[in-house]
Amino acid sequence: MRTEKSEEISAVENMTKQEMAKIIETAKREAESSEKNTNSICDVMKNNTSEIIQKIESKFPTYTELYTELYTKYLHTIDDLYSTCYLSEKEFFDKLGMDKTTIQAFEAYWKSITKMFLPQIDMSANFAKMYVQFRLATIDSYDEVAHIMIDSYVRSWNQFNSYNKN
Repeated sequence: MRTEKSEEISAVENMTKQEMAKIIETAKREAESSEKNTNSICDVMKNNTSEIIQKIESKFPTYTELYTELYTKYLHTIDDLYSTCYLSEKEFFDKLGMDKTTIQAFEAYWKSITKMFLPQIDMSANFAKMYVQFRLATIDSYDEVAHIMIDSYVRSWNQFNSYNKN
């Protein structure tokens, strides 16, 4: 893990109550000063929601990097385990004096297992890709429907306001 990311996480974890209270107080003051510029409830909701979403989006690269590092470390640990076992088992199996035919049959068996497993990894990756594409398409469809509904809502409000003026 990169040191600046771990330092950022450690800074939050090691924060004292006084430091946290100071941050909250600063946020309150900022909120009070922004109240003067607020035009409506909708402005408040939109601005704060947008700020939260932007903060979440800014953390995606960090999450991606951290989980990539975690998964890579996990895979390397498993590879190291098998490498370590290889050294001790090689000596044991070499002393057994297995014949070449048995070793070749065992190798053929493991090659067939490997050949079966590798396409499954590709299928899993393709499934994940299709799943994400499906979810993105679903979100796009929802977004279109939401815009249609919002347009209808705005037209209804406009009609209501025009009747209200009379």
